[in-house]
Amino acid sequence: MSAPPSSLQRSLSLRDVIALGINGVVGQGIFLLPGAAAAMMGPACMVAIIAAGLLCMLIALCFAEVGSRFEATGGAYVYARETFGDFIGFEVGWMTCCVAVIAWAALANGLTEVLGQLVPAVKGGWIQPTLAVAVITGLTAINVFGARSGARVVWFFTVAKLIPLALFILVGFTAIEGAQFEPLAPKGYGDLAETTLLVLYAYVGFETLVVPAGEMANPQRAVPLALLWVMGIVMTIYIAVFAVAIGSFPGLPGHPNPVAAASELFMGPVGGTIVAVGIVLSVFGTNSGAALVSPRRFFALAERGDLPKKLAWVHPETGAPIPAILMTWGLASALTLTGTFKELAVLSVVARFIQYLPTCLAVIVLRRRSDDGDNGDGFRLPLGPAIPILTLALCTWLLVNTDPMRLAKGGVALLVGIPLYFLSRWSRSKTSS
Repeated sequence: MSAPPSSLQRSLSLRDVIALGINGVVGQGIFLLPGAAAAMMGPACMVAIIAAGLLCMLIALCFAEVGSRFEATGGAYVYARETFGDFIGFEVGWMTCCVAVIAWAALANGLTEVLGQLVPAVKGGWIQPTLAVAVITGLTAINVFGARSGARVVWFFTVAKLIPLALFILVGFTAIEGAQFEPLAPKGYGDLAETTLLVLYAYVGFETLVVPAGEMANPQRAVPLALLWVMGIVMTIYIAVFAVAIGSFPGLPGHPNPVAAASELFMGPVGGTIVAVGIVLSVFGTNSGAALVSPRRFFALAERGDLPKKLAWVHPETGAPIPAILMTWGLASALTLTGTFKELAVLSVVARFIQYLPTCLAVIVLRRRSDDGDNGDGFRLPLGPAIPILTLALCTWLLVNTDPMRLAKGGVALLVGIPLYFLSRWSRSKTSS
């Protein structure tokens, strides 16, 4: 399915897309979640990290099949709009824009929090919010020069964040003691769903790599390949990190910063400092990915008339969607000043499921269309409809086990999108007439 006319430049290679995906997934969560997961299930939290990884792999496979049919920027918004019509597409696009801005503001605040562990002067007062806005502003300035410029920053921080994790895994495996895995499930498996949902936060973000498809060289090949590479690499890293943390650190359950503490235990103070720096680099790298991807969400809606067309203007030389970038900067900066990391992140997971569920359904619908003669070229999952149906069932199971307040807030955001949809339709018809 071809993209609408656009002057975005196809400057992102497969390697850039893989780096964007890894950078979008590997953030603060993997460094901090093992302690909370171990407190809920003991060493059996390994089951939860594997289950969450397999679920995200299934979702990524659905994204791979649907994404291989499209060339346009927008990701899940484009898939929903072309598959289910304008209204469902708008609602998905609206929620992806909301979560993009909220998540970036949360990440900027999160960066100042983890940096405050190394530099206490950063925490509190006027310095912390000022620094958060400065990070958003600096990354915005880089992306004004085009996707390729932003991709270079993403590449640097992707490598930088993987180095301390690799060091933790390689050295930590020599410190693992088998006795640390006994008893395996001291509290049983009653909290498996809740723990899986918790560690799922560490995996989400892979869907960001499909958004700038309009700036990829051969996106119909790059999207499925990148998704498979990203999820395979991330799952391997996460399972290894959990195994080392459980097997080498007796104080793991409930520890707020377990990977840094475990590193200090088997590598000394230098190891703890290296991982603490790695956490800062990791969160900064995720900020750089948000700076590249978030404006493209607004661009995608504007390109199809769901937002003012002025937001779809791109610079003729750099190919950067300048108005969308500047609007994203303004909204993220404002939210950064008005909320904390936890407050801003509360809607992120629910909003991501609003991307996941329609994309999984789209696999089935688009296959039927291809059987009826529509273009069905691209990556195709095996086992018929089994994978998307299984994925939908697992997503529903996790949503049932989600805090009802989070679901309610996500529902409010969806309701707010309804009048905006009709306003955009009225504005489009007025412009046409």
